[in-house]
Amino acid sequence: MTNLKKFQTEWLPKINQQLEADLSDVSTDDDLVAMMKYAVLNGGKRLRPLMTLAVVDSFGKQITPSILKVATAIEWIHSYSLVHDDLPAMDNDMFRRGKPSVHALYGESNAILVGDALLTGAFNVIATANDNLETNDISDKKLLSIVQNLSRESGGSGMVLGQIYDMDNHNNEQNIDDKWLINNVYTMKTSALLRFSALTGAILSDQHTSDTERSIKEMMYNFGENFGLAFQIQDDLDDYAQDQLEDINSLPHLLGVTGAKSVLEKHLSLAQKSLDDTVKQNKQFNRNLLDDFINLIGDKK
Repeated sequence: MTNLKKFQTEWLPKINQQLEADLSDVSTDDDLVAMMKYAVLNGGKRLRPLMTLAVVDSFGKQITPSILKVATAIEWIHSYSLVHDDLPAMDNDMFRRGKPSVHALYGESNAILVGDALLTGAFNVIATANDNLETNDISDKKLLSIVQNLSRESGGSGMVLGQIYDMDNHNNEQNIDDKWLINNVYTMKTSALLRFSALTGAILSDQHTSDTERSIKEMMYNFGENFGLAFQIQDDLDDYAQDQLEDINSLPHLLGVTGAKSVLEKHLSLAQKSLDDTVKQNKQFNRNLLDDFINLIGDKK
């Protein structure tokens, strides 16, 4: 069993318990709560909160209840994005993870509002991370920094912008080449939330004061970005035949399978380099968990 498998066994149930608890308190309307729980708790690997917690653990920092809560906020954003992606005006998917999508089960207007509630609710999760604690486990300065980063990476400078470009891709409204696809769609739509997750782990691990620690934050940001790009390219390779049927421009269609695999290897190497550089800066950093994240992709090649 890999380090990551052991880590998942310990922390996946705790992530899901935290999500369940916070979603139960999100509204006084039972129907809205039920719809939001369906959107979030209907499966999922929890890759993004796991990455935040893995970075915290890699720096030798204890994962406290407040750190766990902050880490789960990204899953609210990720789930909202999937609910809206499935809408008829977007990808028009009637199923998600083998079950009816939110709009298929509850109606289009409810799905839009569920997504809205998940988006705004994520920021409340972060803001209330220290509630019910005798002391502020996470400083207000850190929480503000995390909120600012989440706003940027999930909004018009990150995931939403990537989704806009992706709609151009789907609708053939753009002259597509590999650089445009990587820089405008993949870097924004997929990598944004993963680089946020890795960076948040560094912030929560106190990597935020000296010049060296700022450099380490950049390394974790770059790790998350390159992991996200490799993750998306591997997903393209897995879905290559289906994308051909749906006339979607993905990297294997533009570069061929061999060319896409070459770009995948490049970003895996860059993710590894970020870990190499982090070890040089911080001798206490244990990279094993994050190497296992990279191997999640490597094992599928």
